[in-house]
Amino acid sequence: MAERPKIVVAGGGVAALEALLALHELVGHRVRLELLAPGTHFLNRPAAVAEPFGLGGPAPAPFAHVAAHCRAALHSGTLAKVRPADRIAITGDGSELPYDALVVAVGARAADTIPGALPFAGPQDVPSIQAALDAAESGDVKAIAFAVPAGVAWTLPLYELAIMTAVELRSRGAGDVKLTLVTSENKPLWLFGEEASAELSRLLHERGIDLVHGLPAAIASGQLVLDRGERIPADRTIVLPPTQGPWIAGLSHDDHGFIPVDAHGRVSGAPGVFAAGDATSFPIKQGGLASQQADVVATTLAAELGAVDAAPPFRPVLRGLLLTGGAPLYLRAELTAKGTVRRTGHARPALRGEVSTRALWWPPGKVAGRYLAPYMATARPVALGREPLVDRAATASAETPADAADALELALLMADEDARAGDLAQAVHALDAAAALAGGVLPADAAGKREAWRAALAPAPMVGGAAR
Repeated sequence: MAERPKIVVAGGGVAALEALLALHELVGHRVRLELLAPGTHFLNRPAAVAEPFGLGGPAPAPFAHVAAHCRAALHSGTLAKVRPADRIAITGDGSELPYDALVVAVGARAADTIPGALPFAGPQDVPSIQAALDAAESGDVKAIAFAVPAGVAWTLPLYELAIMTAVELRSRGAGDVKLTLVTSENKPLWLFGEEASAELSRLLHERGIDLVHGLPAAIASGQLVLDRGERIPADRTIVLPPTQGPWIAGLSHDDHGFIPVDAHGRVSGAPGVFAAGDATSFPIKQGGLASQQADVVATTLAAELGAVDAAPPFRPVLRGLLLTGGAPLYLRAELTAKGTVRRTGHARPALRGEVSTRALWWPPGKVAGRYLAPYMATARPVALGREPLVDRAATASAETPADAADALELALLMADEDARAGDLAQAVHALDAAAALAGGVLPADAAGKREAWRAALAPAPMVGGAAR
């Protein structure tokens, strides 16, 4: 009897665990599964935003428990290199892991941000936020700014930090601390539509948080300096740091280290290698989208093994749970043909959003993963997969056929928004991701924009030892 093919999943975050759980559910009896993960536990990073305010998230999940549930071999380590021709993954300590298929879900890493700012990227940054709250309570801090630097597309955690800071400081008797949120978004959380933007604006106003449009550039003399020169009072500035890709040797990557993938998660030039989540070049780095990419990869592999008839492409649906210090808000958005606008003769889908204080998906949670959410929510994970995550929204279009163009269109929308905000470098990266999704080509108008934006970013030519 031929040996079952081996699928190695590399990573320890949302995309990696979602991929492993999905593969176990879809093809577990047909393959040998292995997990290569750093450390010992899965940390629910999206839920860490609540920790500075004395709220607890889900307990860390031991990788050993998840691997045992999936009947997968567990290796402790990181992915350093891939030899696609030999189908071998090489770990950080030099160990070699042969594979028939490899799922790269190693996530991204925080990049340098504005000097002097307090970055928030997960549990490791909770103490610095708590220290800022304590300093505000004692009177040493009179103003706190929350700012979105260039290169950050998923801004929801910053709104949570600002809103819950306002609630926390009022409860401590320090409600006179000036709070300001700085974003280059046209409207707060524009990705979720007009209703969500209006609700966010109302919440910010009620909490006494000033909303300022702009890009943070520097911190100087207790002030946050914006790109256009405006100065915001800020004894402390809290930011969401931009990210860098994993720079995996042996795999193609863009100039930030992210891995371009097609609509099924395949990595170009590396047969048998797939990637999902924040490690990919898709411009929005968010746990729910990472889990959807992982599901696409798992279903594609299942189709190749004959376990399912066909694998739909990546069709992004945005789901965000916004913590407010009171009742949370559930936000959901997807591309829809309704309300399309015509540009250069082509119909362009628009984002349709929903907002509710009632759960728009089940099980509810910060990470809306089809298999990971029920695994994290139930005390009996053996029941996993019997009732996977489902949308509960009245307008949800779960039966709408998946369209490979949806991920492409969302990347194009992100590029236009980044360019409008003045972040041309991020706009170019979004178009590069769109090109990968579309097999290396772009619509003519998008291709023209990319060339124009690249030209604008190019350094001025040197004449006589000095730039023109």
